[in-house]
Amino acid sequence: MSFANCAIGCAVAGLCLLNSGSAAAEQSVALSLPEARSLAVHALNGERPALASQIAQGLLVADPHSAYAHYVLATAHADMGHGTDGRKSAARAYRYADTRVQKFQAAELAARLTFAEGHPTLTQLWLRRAVQNAPTPEIEEQLARDYARVRRENPFRFSITGGVKPSSNVNNGADTAQQVIDGLPFTGRLSGSAQALSGIVGTVDAVVGYRLRSTQKTRTDLSGRLFVQRVALDSGSHDLAPEARNSDFGATYADISLRQSFAVGAAGGSADVTGSLGEYWSGGDRSYSFMRVGVGRRWQMSASTSVSMGATLEKRFSDRTSYFDSNTVSLIVGSQHKLAWGDGIGVSVNLRETDSDFVNYASQAASLRLSYSFADQIGPAVVNAGLTLGKTDYDTYFAVFDVPGGKQDYATYADVNIMLPDVDYAGFAPSVTLRAGRTRSNVSRFETSEFSVSLGFQSKF
Repeated sequence: MSFANCAIGCAVAGLCLLNSGSAAAEQSVALSLPEARSLAVHALNGERPALASQIAQGLLVADPHSAYAHYVLATAHADMGHGTDGRKSAARAYRYADTRVQKFQAAELAARLTFAEGHPTLTQLWLRRAVQNAPTPEIEEQLARDYARVRRENPFRFSITGGVKPSSNVNNGADTAQQVIDGLPFTGRLSGSAQALSGIVGTVDAVVGYRLRSTQKTRTDLSGRLFVQRVALDSGSHDLAPEARNSDFGATYADISLRQSFAVGAAGGSADVTGSLGEYWSGGDRSYSFMRVGVGRRWQMSASTSVSMGATLEKRFSDRTSYFDSNTVSLIVGSQHKLAWGDGIGVSVNLRETDSDFVNYASQAASLRLSYSFADQIGPAVVNAGLTLGKTDYDTYFAVFDVPGGKQDYATYADVNIMLPDVDYAGFAPSVTLRAGRTRSNVSRFETSEFSVSLGFQSKF
């Protein structure tokens, strides 16, 4: 901003060069730009916000885009209790700011004013802008703590994640065109679209929620979720499966849930009951709708260890015919532990049983998930990794004919997530997830392997 000596006229009520108790007549005083700015600071420090407001308005006559003047005016409005006007002036100060320091000051002031007015969602937005321009890591950490507090108090919750990943198997297709069952080859080859196709997978996952009621011991939340996945096949996949279209492999999931949570037992312990309704689309067509009810329990065993358990019952209604309806019961037990040096480890076991008139849907499954997260950055990265082992057993399975002994699938997948927290924007940092794995089966159609690299963004707080 220019500090040239341009004269401006400021209507200064009671310039009171130092006092007095008697009312002074309003005067029109010619001040240079630096003098006016200095006087505005003295007025604010001297608890004379009305005077500071008049000076700021005079500065804005000279330069309507002066971030300094808008900031002074915002501060003056705040001191006079004019929260809405102060917030609007702080927003203008942020818009016209030339430096990170100016942007930080304006965003921090706007956050305080919006919070005081009772607008927690807008406060979260301004806190993220303040984080983006925080002058020191210590201030950024404090803002992150403030953000967490506001988020807890905010009844409205919204999150959106997404990513793009090149994948060697976008359709969960077979590794080979040969049809093999229990080691015996059969006549015929799998179609190109049934084999592994490579390409790019894009996903968006959005969740919106609202806290309907909250007390010291209970909480009621209503939420909705929309997950969208779209696929773009590469040229090699189009050559292998010329009849396949990108839209054939898209998926969309939507649900609405009501959740009741309770504080139970020792500090940190909780229980919850959740009911959900939703639908799933595959390849552009609705596949099924569902109802789900779940219960959960969490125990805080110590400051560093927690144990959780959950169970769900889901009823799916096929869009084709009731013959393809299914009922699924799931049980998951897990534990999280923080090691003495700060790293975290986790383990969970998931058991699932599905019952259906269609024998190819009826199955029993079990999986084990191990995870490890590093507390300290490894170079510029925050790293966590996981390993998943699973088995799915179909007592009866039909593939060309009834498979003797049914079908058994064994899956092994590993993933590594890398986040770069120092390359963030407003608290959102880029992340890369590497995933590799393989599924072995006695029916070759389900022998699959995958390697993918996902690019996305994660919130640091």
